Amino acid sequence: ERSQDVPIAVAVVGAEQLQNAGISDIRGLRQLTPSLQTTTGQSSATGSVLSIRGIGTAGDNPGFEPAVGVFIDGVYRARSGIALAELPPIDRVEVLRGPQGTLFGRNTSAGALSITTARPEFTLGGHASLSYGNYDEIEAQAGITGPVSQTLALRLDGGYHSRDGYIRDVNSSNRINDVNRWFARGQALYENDTVSFRLIAD
Repeated sequence: ERSQDVPIAVAVVGAEQLQNAGISDIRGLRQLTPSLQTTTGQSSATGSVLSIRGIGTAGDNPGFEPAVGVFIDGVYRARSGIALAELPPIDRVEVLRGPQGTLFGRNTSAGALSITTARPEFTLGGHASLSYGNYDEIEAQAGITGPVSQTLALRLDGGYHSRDGYIRDVNSSNRINDVNRWFARGQALYENDTVSFRLIAD
């Protein structure tokens, strides 16, 4: 539906906006949606706390139930840290403000973050990117999509992100708060005049 017709306070960010802003994970979404705040606690891997309109779960203990529910392609992610990994190509991101228990169930008392990824396409295409930053940061992503038949299309995406920690332990000389993440995601889309079926594995 058009967002103007939906009786919910919702902000929608499209794929082109995400790409232009250089957003690679959910922490970057706060640049485009002011009501959404993401903070990182003691761990860059799991210590992520989401809040909407200033309301969220206090602390970054992974055992706490979040007040902002994260949904990727309609699948609920029980911990916001799980959704902190690099995002595959995105179709749109919807930030729904206020309690969403009627539509999304429990753990959405502050709101919901709904992420819809790009579907397989019936035209051959692909993408690739590579970037390098300080602390030996390396980020690479690649993907390909195309048809198998007139009713079946496939898509495969993958990515890798690593960075040395920016905190040094003076006793052991180890780096702390480093990043070492990767993802692989495959999709199959079967579509005809009456049925549309999408299978995702990541």
